[in-house]
Amino acid sequence: MGEAKFPTEFLSVMARMGARPDLTDRSKGQVQVNEYLSSNGIIRVAPLMLLADTVVGMRLESSIDDWTFTTDFSFRRGEIVPSKTIEARSTVLRHGKRLLIEELEYVNEQNVQVGHAHITFIRTPLREGETKPDVGKVRDQMGRMEVIPLEQSIEDLAGITIEDASTGRVSMIPQEAVRRPGGFVQGAIMTLIGELSAQVFAENQLGKPCVITGLDARYLIGGRSGPLTTSATWIGPPERGFIQVTLNDEGHDNISCVFLAQVEPC
Repeated sequence: MGEAKFPTEFLSVMARMGARPDLTDRSKGQVQVNEYLSSNGIIRVAPLMLLADTVVGMRLESSIDDWTFTTDFSFRRGEIVPSKTIEARSTVLRHGKRLLIEELEYVNEQNVQVGHAHITFIRTPLREGETKPDVGKVRDQMGRMEVIPLEQSIEDLAGITIEDASTGRVSMIPQEAVRRPGGFVQGAIMTLIGELSAQVFAENQLGKPCVITGLDARYLIGGRSGPLTTSATWIGPPERGFIQVTLNDEGHDNISCVFLAQVEPC
């Protein structure tokens, strides 16, 4: 049986990243690494966050009646090595009445540990008259379809621009291709904005190419109208590599997301 054609409704930045659920083992998923998902030869954090969301979030969405929204994502790199394929394997830490928490181990095609993460979701009841899409069917389609190859970096595809590297200011006007159902910008795209802010800030300040080795994201309220903009600042001496990033939705005059990032020169 051949792979399904790529449906036009999945022509989003998230789908183009190519994170796929494993159709045999629901606790696993994979992503093929390429230059457009990478920076300085190493896969960005955002596709790995999306892989976590695909493995854990889509499984939860297809098995419970409520909406599930990501509240937190914490990631640490393992071995910083170029990889061709990365697989995520999830384990339940706690499934409560409101919060659902799992951890993920990331390994490459040589079974080298390249990362570890925790991800938390909150259950939110549907509003009166709301209906959920058949997430299980969407998940199966994602596992089978052939993804259209990327021809540009994911940050360019998402429409993220660097406005002032010296302050970590990047910006994005949300388009439909970066939104999840409900109109909010999807968590992996928010992660990408924060990650890029920390990286360009560090590279500008240190004068060297850098890689994000750790990222803690707190999704406070989904970005909706935009422009979404960031600012970055050091936590302690720059040589320690700790950065705080704040992501604002200027259209709603609120803080949408905050990040704690760790960077290392390449």
